[in-house]
Amino acid sequence: MTGRRFDLPALVLGVAALLASLFAFSTGGPAPVDFIHVRGAGLIVIVVLGILAVLGGVSRRRVLVIVAGAGFVAAAVIQLLQAGQPVNWLGGDGSTLALMGGLGLGLLAVGLTPHTLSTATDRKAS
Repeated sequence: MTGRRFDLPALVLGVAALLASLFAFSTGGPAPVDFIHVRGAGLIVIVVLGILAVLGGVSRRRVLVIVAGAGFVAAAVIQLLQAGQPVNWLGGDGSTLALMGGLGLGLLAVGLTPHTLSTATDRKAS
């Protein structure tokens, strides 16, 4: 009855955030290559919070996963409020909003789920 099965999703979401930061290097080629726009401060936010999520998954610290998730959700809300405005602190668009919102909600779901759930597979693993 451990939280081991919750550590892997946090780790995967953190790695996904770090891999998504590679879209900053896309040159605006064909649509399948350039479907997420990660630029400016948004890139820094994604990398920092992705590292935090990976650390939370590796070290099994729920608080790190929750902080990373809350940070992603806050960044998504900021991006939403600045959509179509001349001020765009994160330098993103709707794709950045979707990426940050999805990562944030996923990390919050993993981090806030009680880790003491008792299932048959947990009993067999113990």
